Amino acid sequence: MHALISLLLLSTPIAQQVQPKPMPQPQLPFEDWKACPFETCAYGDWTFPRELVVFDTWKEPRREIAKIAAGEKVAGITGVVVTSEPGVVRMDRDLPLQHLRTGDLILTYTDRGEGFSAVWFKDKYYPEFDLSFAKLPDGTGCGGVHCAATYVNLGRKLWWAQIKFSSGRSGWILVNPDGMKILSRNQRTGA
Repeated sequence: MHALISLLLLSTPIAQQVQPKPMPQPQLPFEDWKACPFETCAYGDWTFPRELVVFDTWKEPRREIAKIAAGEKVAGITGVVVTSEPGVVRMDRDLPLQHLRTGDLILTYTDRGEGFSAVWFKDKYYPEFDLSFAKLPDGTGCGGVHCAATYVNLGRKLWWAQIKFSSGRSGWILVNPDGMKILSRNQRTGA
């Protein structure tokens, strides 16, 4: 019985495994709280190889309150990915199992890593949807017959993280784009 259930789950498209929420298109700016927008991303102990500015808030107006020194350890507490313009993926061919047809548009919000993203299409919001079938504007991102769509626009998204110094003082840093690479490297190496 368990084998049959597992087989059914494996044969069900990812888009149908995560229940979508019927809703109008998300209002902009769209705030995705507690998001950590790439594979292996986790809040916890972080170090950066270069100095970073710390602000009192992620919202405008903000003011600089401190700096993280190169090599200083801080705690990543939480974060928010703010989408001011969603990315746009255009379907190049039908994907019947995902109920997507040629020409359909998918709006992308927070990246989740490994090809997954928070998306909205056909009046439904999917907090985690497999977009590994979409190639990036430069043609990378998927290969061969697996490709069924193309990013027309990557959108505009900023990832702000709340950090805490060892002194207990906290603030906000703009993590992307270089910060994501640095954090990814830290988490792989344990640095």
